[in-house]
Amino acid sequence: MDKIISKLDSSYKILDNESLSKYTTYNVGGIAKYIIYPSSIDKLVELVKILRNNNIKFKVIGNGSNLIFSSKTYDGVIIKLNYLNKVIYEDNILTVEAGYPVIKLAIETANKGLSGLEFASGIPGVISGLTYMNAGAYNKDMASIVEEVIVLDENNNIVKLSNKDMNFSYRYSILKDKNYIVLTVKIKLEYGNKEEILALIEDRKKRRMESQPLNYPSAGSVFRNPEGLSSWKLIDDLNLKGYSIGGAKVSEKHANFIINSDNASPEDIRNLIFYIKEKVKEKYDIDLIIEQEFVNWE
Repeated sequence: MDKIISKLDSSYKILDNESLSKYTTYNVGGIAKYIIYPSSIDKLVELVKILRNNNIKFKVIGNGSNLIFSSKTYDGVIIKLNYLNKVIYEDNILTVEAGYPVIKLAIETANKGLSGLEFASGIPGVISGLTYMNAGAYNKDMASIVEEVIVLDENNNIVKLSNKDMNFSYRYSILKDKNYIVLTVKIKLEYGNKEEILALIEDRKKRRMESQPLNYPSAGSVFRNPEGLSSWKLIDDLNLKGYSIGGAKVSEKHANFIINSDNASPEDIRNLIFYIKEKVKEKYDIDLIIEQEFVNWE
């Protein structure tokens, strides 16, 4: 692997032996052998082909806002999308590169009088990550605005997926079952009143500040909501708010958030997640689905 990486040209930013705690919103994780930033979509495609052809393990990440890396060394390449941050406007149709931060995009489009991304104005991820998991809030999700997704498939072909092809459902897209890498996402917004859109974003920001533990490292909601129910209510009714394992704690502000309250290890967080899952199953016979993704635990 070292020999292959050393041959990459200077258009790639390459870091070695980096702590993944700097790259996840939980602020946990082991060491990554390499972290590589492609400078463009073409360079991302080139890099993935090189890694696949040489059987080098890799993981593409955005802001690390839904990932829990183990404490083990990730003996491969973490691909960071920060430089894939361009957006093309064609009236109310936007083509957005994979690494574009969605909070930034929500504010930017609001200032242009475009409505549709208000729901995502507090989700700290990039457009590819939100599309991958069909992220949502306030009864709206990515499925409602995505027109088309360009991906690199498992055979290194560039493929166009329509909204229908994505098979969107609650916190799901076909990307979860395919070894595809998102290159660009085309979204369609609606024209609206700039002041009203910005006021709605501000109102929701205030609500988040009041209801979510934003002063601690976390990764947002841990569990999906079962149909007709709220995960936070199930957890709260079990009196698990404030329950901790090591440095990981169930937020006392929002029971469906786990926070890194005191130098938690990845194992603390994982153990607490499965403890909650077990207790809810015992009490309610409900098998909560975990929204967050465990990486490098095998």
